Amino acid sequence: MKRIIGAAVLACVLASAVTACGGAGDGPPLGEFAAITKKETDAPFVLTAPSSRSPAAFVYTSSNPAVATVSGATVTIKGVGQAEITAAQPGYESYGPTRTSTTLTVSAACVSPATVANYACTAPVSPGATAVTVDGLIYARVLHTDTYAHATDFCAGTVIDSVANWRLPTQAELARLAASGKIAGHNWQLGKAWTSTAAGGANAAHMVLDLETGDAVNRTDTDVAYVSCVR
Repeated sequence: MKRIIGAAVLACVLASAVTACGGAGDGPPLGEFAAITKKETDAPFVLTAPSSRSPAAFVYTSSNPAVATVSGATVTIKGVGQAEITAAQPGYESYGPTRTSTTLTVSAACVSPATVANYACTAPVSPGATAVTVDGLIYARVLHTDTYAHATDFCAGTVIDSVANWRLPTQAELARLAASGKIAGHNWQLGKAWTSTAAGGANAAHMVLDLETGDAVNRTDTDVAYVSCVR
């Protein structure tokens, strides 16, 4: 009997150098469930199940719905931060239940290309803005910098002052905002901000407008500029 028990323990140890024999419910040992890193603007993704000798389906949960939610095996990013993603396997015939967890880390979408001069990329603060109205359009306060694609996604996908469906302003719209003088005293960052107006040339680029001077220049889409949203 001692020889049988010893052999079973040895087999369990040799079966996996990463996971312990069994699990939370003394089920079969599970394979690697690797840590996950994502950006806040990343699309929903499907989890890769850890290996298991049991055929039972995994049930996934998130410890922090403000960061990510899980439906089936699909994870949807909700915000910046960390969440523990748990993969639980119920008992099945001779296999007991077991589980394992990993950490999902979601970072801000903001990037800072090394080629950009005089523009340090800053991540968005918590949604909320001092709105300015000009010619019937509502502009959200400039609070951060980012690339053109991320700026577009930020305006389209962020709820600001409890309102959704924002967009980047055109060059003409942003010029009228700058000329109105209404942004004074509202704690805006008065640098060059993205517009949705395309710039000419072979490279992908859009116009940026200086909210302090009203001057406009073109900027390559992979560079960064301030972000103002309008609706």
